[in-house]
Amino acid sequence: MNVAEFDKIVAACEKNGVQMMDGTMWAHHPRTAKLKEFLFDSDRFGQLKNIHSCFSLAVDEDFLKNDIRVKPNLDGLGALGDLGWYAIRAALFANNFELPKIVAASPGTVLNEAGVILSCGASLSWEDGRTASIYCSFLANVGMEITAVGTNGTLCVQDFVIPFEETHATFTTCLKSGFNDPWVSRPTEHSVKTEIPQEACMVREFARLVGEIKNKGAEPDGFWPNISRKTQLVVDAIKESVEKNCQQISLSGR
Repeated sequence: MNVAEFDKIVAACEKNGVQMMDGTMWAHHPRTAKLKEFLFDSDRFGQLKNIHSCFSLAVDEDFLKNDIRVKPNLDGLGALGDLGWYAIRAALFANNFELPKIVAASPGTVLNEAGVILSCGASLSWEDGRTASIYCSFLANVGMEITAVGTNGTLCVQDFVIPFEETHATFTTCLKSGFNDPWVSRPTEHSVKTEIPQEACMVREFARLVGEIKNKGAEPDGFWPNISRKTQLVVDAIKESVEKNCQQISLSGR
């Protein structure tokens, strides 16, 4: 999959009045709305300076030999297209889905014998100085972290892809800490309850959108394919940078 192939899928959906939505389930958890509320609070969080997002999973030997995600002719984007997709989406989410200006893979990418990415990292940078780093790997222990640092506050999430519990999910914030006594304002843990798992929330929202189209003649919601395309653009740019020995890739005009 690359953005050119993605555009063909979206064009077919638009031609037929069909709703397109990718399966990024954590975007539909009620916690995500609370994360957004904090990240875009100019008083509590301030202006975003940096976000780090990580999704790693130590797979077994059978996976590394036989899974479609390690086959170049099947799901050839490997860990980048699978785990990296979630980490990239988190970085874009924190930046209000504004594309970075520059993307560069980090040194140390691990490829299998077929050239599929098993582990990689990357840096993203925006024109005004905001930065992001992402890490994804099939070779490291489970990690699903977000750390976002703003001028006034810090946000930490330990389980952003799959919450520890299906009934609720937590995140931690810290506000306006100082240098001489940095923890005068202690981190605060917030808990968000949900009646159904995030995957069910996703299906429910998709069904709602389809119902609006089918029963009320509504147009498909363009938000979802738009953020999917931006995620794919960053995936493509990281892959290109890997292939070009960590060269910086510009996303201007893409």
